[in-house]
Amino acid sequence: MQERPLEDLLVRITEHTRPNACVLALLGSTGAWNSTALEGAFHDARATGRPLVVDLTGLRFGDEVLLGLLLHAYASPQGLVLLGPVTGHFARRLHRSCVDDLFHTQNTLELALAQLPT
Repeated sequence: MQERPLEDLLVRITEHTRPNACVLALLGSTGAWNSTALEGAFHDARATGRPLVVDLTGLRFGDEVLLGLLLHAYASPQGLVLLGPVTGHFARRLHRSCVDDLFHTQNTLELALAQLPT
């Protein structure tokens, strides 16, 4: 497990072997002040070659950079599942962008891992 404290955001990357997955947990807020580091965390998670679970349960604020990274991960062949619930500002951002129904969101890590492609 890797932990990266960024300004107002903690990123935790955990690799699972059964099932094969990478969990990227975001705790705090995303914004212009940490977007480069956030992009790096997504890059590192994708570089594992494993399907991706993004844990948003600890997210206080998510900006358009995070939305773009999620859309990019969704389009990847590895697959993407969100761990939620997605609430507050970021839930409204997803809804206003008309992509809230695009993502598979699960309430527990076990369900999120089970949702990933095998």
